[in-house]
Amino acid sequence: MKKQIIGIFALAVLLVIPTSSQAATPDLQTLTQQLQTLTAQFESLKMRGDMGPKDKMGSSTPREKNASSTVDRTCMATAVAARETSVATAWTTFSTKMATGLTNRKNSLVAAWNIADATARNQALTTAWKIWKTDKKSANEQLKSSRKAAWDTFKNTAKSSCKVEVPKQEGLEKSSADSISL
Repeated sequence: MKKQIIGIFALAVLLVIPTSSQAATPDLQTLTQQLQTLTAQFESLKMRGDMGPKDKMGSSTPREKNASSTVDRTCMATAVAARETSVATAWTTFSTKMATGLTNRKNSLVAAWNIADATARNQALTTAWKIWKTDKKSANEQLKSSRKAAWDTFKNTAKSSCKVEVPKQEGLEKSSADSISL
């Protein structure tokens, strides 16, 4: 939708800019007509429903006209709390694994540099760095998968448990009676 609006305004700008240096500047009446045309095009886009909510790919998804969607706030609060607790736990586990890996790397490198034989020392240094690389990669992968699992659980809970569909006929009336129309 934004691209369409930008395109319309770009077209309007191109119509206003003279094509040669001797072209006359459009008069107020021409500009007013162009503005009215653009406004009408914009309103027709709104009426067609092209300005509805967008999905992840940016395409319009028309809302269902016979139902209204609401969210159970208590359910969402519980889902958010669970998600944030899981994410915090994932970061704590990651931090612990990284600290342990760094301590092990330090001890291995110190022990390697205390080896007198150059060949054995080089092998010990190489091994220490390989183990560190493996530990770091493992910690990163576990953090990523734990965070993804927390977000996936949250999204599933929010979609399946926290969304409340109310048929339009059963919604509250807009009058001050605050009664339910059946």
